[in-house]
Amino acid sequence: MASITDLERCTYLPLTCDALLAVGWLGPDSRFEKGPVSLEFHEKLKKLCANPWQPVSSAGLHRCELCQFEGPLFSENVFVPFRGKIYVAPVGILHYVGSHWYRPPQIFIDAVLACPSMQTMEYKKAILANGGRSLVRQRSA
Repeated sequence: MASITDLERCTYLPLTCDALLAVGWLGPDSRFEKGPVSLEFHEKLKKLCANPWQPVSSAGLHRCELCQFEGPLFSENVFVPFRGKIYVAPVGILHYVGSHWYRPPQIFIDAVLACPSMQTMEYKKAILANGGRSLVRQRSA
């Protein structure tokens, strides 16, 4: 997995979407803010990561590179639409927050708290309204 600075445009995935911004793409050399987050944020993020909508399939697993020994494996990403952008994070962000005290940017925290459940029409409309039309087309292709 690539290390990407928070809130940079995400070009790592094979997707064409100018609205995608990266959050939580952490590697061993990443510099990131640490600190507590609210339980409300953590619980909402956990729900979003449990069965995330995927406009593209991942090819392989990634192991947490921040753990000293045998970090967890993950492969999916979570897409969170908010205020004209779609924040994309590896589902490992839940582990980074809980185990490594990673504190995502406040705009991502706000986005997660405002995000509709991913298996709803409201979520799909939010993806479209925030610049994700190409993601929906790629998913149905």
